Amino acid sequence: MTTNARLSLTAVATAFAGVLGTFVLISRPQWGPLFSASERQLDDWNAALPTGVAVGCVVAVLAYGALQRAGSARPPWITAVVATAVLIAARLAVSGVSDLDQLTVLYYTKCVAGGVLLGAVVAAAWSRALPRLALTIAVAATFVVAHTAHSDWTPSTSMLGEPFWWVLVPAIVLAAVCAAVDTDTPARADAGTVREAIAAVSTLAVGHRLLSAWIDGQSGSRFRLWIVVGLCLVLVVALTEFWARRLDSPFLLAATAVAATAPMVTTLLADDHLRLQPWLPVAVGVTAVAAGVAIALRRPSPLIGLCLLAVIPLWTAVDPTATDSRAWFLVELAVLGVGIGLALGSTLPDGGAVAALGLVVPLLSLVFTTLVGVTTSFVVYSGSYEPLPDVPFNMPNGLSTSEAIEIFVDSDPWPSNVTFDRLAGVALLLVVVFCALAIRGLRARLVDQIQFPEPREDEP
Repeated sequence: MTTNARLSLTAVATAFAGVLGTFVLISRPQWGPLFSASERQLDDWNAALPTGVAVGCVVAVLAYGALQRAGSARPPWITAVVATAVLIAARLAVSGVSDLDQLTVLYYTKCVAGGVLLGAVVAAAWSRALPRLALTIAVAATFVVAHTAHSDWTPSTSMLGEPFWWVLVPAIVLAAVCAAVDTDTPARADAGTVREAIAAVSTLAVGHRLLSAWIDGQSGSRFRLWIVVGLCLVLVVALTEFWARRLDSPFLLAATAVAATAPMVTTLLADDHLRLQPWLPVAVGVTAVAAGVAIALRRPSPLIGLCLLAVIPLWTAVDPTATDSRAWFLVELAVLGVGIGLALGSTLPDGGAVAALGLVVPLLSLVFTTLVGVTTSFVVYSGSYEPLPDVPFNMPNGLSTSEAIEIFVDSDPWPSNVTFDRLAGVALLLVVVFCALAIRGLRARLVDQIQFPEPREDEP
């Protein structure tokens, strides 16, 4: 096989693996399993969803750190084959699950396998430009457009449903082929950088998990909620900025800005109140992200990318009512996609350790998704019942878990209107602005280091 053909094959295999791993690690709350469960089991299940994501993201960086030491790309690809096989086995086993305890075990298994898959594919492909771009586009686009998928209410580990066969089968076949033909040597990362990346992903995952639970558990006044939200946002952006400076990587800050702006759009994709055919937002989202990455290759400009990302929370702060226009929503999705591609494409790191960390940052950034979730209002029409005008149905704070499940399973409602919170838009806009300022400061610092390097200890 020629070098170009092998490189193209690696890029395609990388893209499928990136889509699959990201799809597995996207968590949306599941409200209605079709089997009886106690209140304790339901609470444990709802807590397991974000915990599994956090675990999977940490595993991704750990897997990269272990596999990048291999002498060739074959061990990472073999690991990717094994991880995909585990996901296929979980896909086959989910139909036989009879209670939430079994489903929880299966869910954690999937999260670990998804994390191993992402870490393995970064180790195998990040040292080459084309696979690197394919992986970035696949992960970034899937993070947004995967929310068009919906479970059919059979027992499932995700509201998105189980991974599609058209992703699982090509992923394992292509990874197996690459394990046989890909003999390139992965670029080894510095041991210190790997250790710092592991420490960074661990602290970020734990921080987001605990702080998101703190936000979600607020049941007092609105003022108290926003005091807690403000503290949580300050803590997570400060922690991210610390690790970005420690690793000299604006990629983490760009990924954080992506995580802060996407929940507004993904909420509408998940709600599906516009009744869009899934292929349409998928096509627009993937094309927009790819276009943003292509622009970044010619003219890197992370700040312009973040300006585009800032449009989403800014518009939410101006008009918190979700649009009823399909065309306008697709424009929003396109702006978000180009902003994501431009921000990430302009800050791609050379080292795989930072890349593995940055690619999972949007997935583990649970504080932002929880903020949008607890402040967004839904108007629900159920059978012959219609709520009064301007009286929103609030989830999840307005209902207990059991009440929400009873409504969703027994009443079969259909959300007809979504209203975001203006303060949520302002808060997330400030996060994006902070990330932009931090990127600017970090880039200036890196330029100074290049122009005026610090003298070595043996120099006068």
